[in-house]
Order: sequence, then structure tokens, then C-alpha cells
Amino acid sequence: MSQKIFLIGLPGSGKTTMGLDLAVDLGLQFVDLDQDIEKAEKCSIKEIFEGKGEAHFRQLEKLHLEKIMAELDSFVMATGGGTPCFFNNLELMKKAGTVIYINTPIGKIEERLKNDSSRPLMKSNTLEQLLKQRKEWYDQADHTIQAYKEILEIF
Repeated sequence: MSQKIFLIGLPGSGKTTMGLDLAVDLGLQFVDLDQDIEKAEKCSIKEIFEGKGEAHFRQLEKLHLEKIMAELDSFVMATGGGTPCFFNNLELMKKAGTVIYINTPIGKIEERLKNDSSRPLMKSNTLEQLLKQRKEWYDQADHTIQAYKEILEIF
């Protein structure tokens, strides 16, 4: 049986860390959407934003999301923080599988990201601003969790 699990949430919320753990626990392939884009483009997300802008990045993101969904039958995917907020990405993810919003407290994320300069939208936005902009999409997830043990209760 095919199983597609999409993890959404703010930058630094734990999508990659929890996604790797969940993939191991469920015996599924793990995909990090941002890493997939970086590998294909042979440059960092930060460089894509700086060189070609956010609109170009969002097009790449949609393209890679659709490609992975078509190529792989089962996976756990850590999406980019903004992935569900553009085009019909959230709708595609919800039709294909299970969407889980990792609702990590902002204070915890700030602690994790305090020395991280690789996140392009964090230069011009606070986490509070990003959450305010994205909450309506995040709230449409099939499940909302704060801790990894809550994911295990879903599956």
C-alpha cells in the first residue's frame, strides 16, 4: 500500500529531524524537498533566492514536489516552510497522502535558528510574521502535532 506523508511547518520546526525518524520507524524512504531542489540546481536555496528570487524558487518547489509525488509510491517528505502556501501544493499533498503540521513553539525554533544564516526568508521576516502569513495553510493539515511521539500515534 502506498503511503505518502508530508511534514509542514515553520523553518526550524523539526520537519527534517522528525521526518528522518518517521521514515526509519515506518520503513519508508525519506525525502527533504529543499535538499532535492539544491541537489538538482547544484546550489543552495539561499543562492536561488538571491540569484533568481522567491518566485523562481516557488516554481522549482512545485515542480520538484510534483516530480517526487509521481516518481515515488511511498515516502516521508519534509517540505519547505512555505511549500503548502503556494499554488495548489497543499491540495495536491492532501489528495496524495497525509499532511502533518509540526507546530513547534516559536521560542524553541528561535533557539534552534539563532546561529543559522542559511534561511533566506528569516532575513526579512520574524517567525511570528511567517506564522501569521502561513497559519491558514498550516491549519488545514490532517494532523497537528508538537512532539514526535504524537506522530507515532497517527501511524
